Amino acid sequence: MTRRIGASLLCLLVACGGGDKKEKTTPGKKTDGQSMKDTGDPEAPPAGGGTGGTAGTGGGSDAAGTGSGGSPNSGGVASEPGDAMPQVTYPNLDPDPAQAKTQVDAHLAIAKNALAQQTPDGDTALKEARIALTYDAASVDAAAMVAFAYYHKKLYETAELVLDDLFKRDAAKNNAQVYYVYGLVYDKTNRPDRASLAYQKAVGLDPNHASAMVNLGVHYLQNGRYDEAEQLFERLTTQFKRTDAVTLTSLGAAYRGRSADFPPGGQRDQYVAKADGAFKRATKVNSSYGPAYYNLGLLYLENDPFPGIADPLVRLNAAKGWFDQYKNMPGVDIKLYDDRMKDVTKLIKRIEKQNKKKKSSNP
Repeated sequence: MTRRIGASLLCLLVACGGGDKKEKTTPGKKTDGQSMKDTGDPEAPPAGGGTGGTAGTGGGSDAAGTGSGGSPNSGGVASEPGDAMPQVTYPNLDPDPAQAKTQVDAHLAIAKNALAQQTPDGDTALKEARIALTYDAASVDAAAMVAFAYYHKKLYETAELVLDDLFKRDAAKNNAQVYYVYGLVYDKTNRPDRASLAYQKAVGLDPNHASAMVNLGVHYLQNGRYDEAEQLFERLTTQFKRTDAVTLTSLGAAYRGRSADFPPGGQRDQYVAKADGAFKRATKVNSSYGPAYYNLGLLYLENDPFPGIADPLVRLNAAKGWFDQYKNMPGVDIKLYDDRMKDVTKLIKRIEKQNKKKKSSNP
């Protein structure tokens, strides 16, 4: 049964293609969820070919018994019903499991490295994942890597088809990477609720799946679940040492969200200070990461009074400075920048007007 399922997946994977031509990704009938014959020796013929050779040997034996046309008593092969027939021993074509696993792991390591590049190489990852499947057609990890490679090639429907076919197998339902890739596909196809559930399942199956944790944390932030986001990103930055600009900015955003749960002073000021520190660390790690500057601008714009800054004009001018730096970052959203600058300018003018009234009333 496993071989039939594996062969079925192989057919799908070969049909899904690769290469330079653009694949058609029309989805088939979807299921509610998410493999090639292993010869053991890469130089040996595939299992199907070996079986054919064995069948030929058996056919030769049959011919020796009936093809001479002589009488039953002419000698040679026994033909009486009670006579024993010669035993045919078929060769063992099953691969050595340890050798197959070594080969699968080696090719999946190459695939992972290809996707870990600054510009992920989906073609190499897809090729290596397919080779891994030739050593173990039942490998869920290799099939999931095929879907992951298609995701990086921006063939989201094809990736989902591979996952859906894989998910028919019970082993896939307990594989964190399968759910993680599902989450990525759902995010790219604008199904955030499904994406969030997929990441939750991935983290539940593998609490050390850092990438799934990052994406789940982002969904927590988007849904205002700041306490859960705080726990995830603190674990990522401490236990997993994830101190890249994206993770640090997300941690800061969780702190900024938590600060709104408290009145000025005390815990509120502590969270504001922690957010300030996280965002500034992100700008030092990657001085071109725009979201860190934007979030700093929001932090200073929203929090009045700001811990350690008594003068509101100083606070607002600091916010303006962070937004101005965001404007010069790659991928800036100019409309977003313009909207925030209007807010800052309006508040600055209001405070300046209030200060003039105070001066005029107290000559």
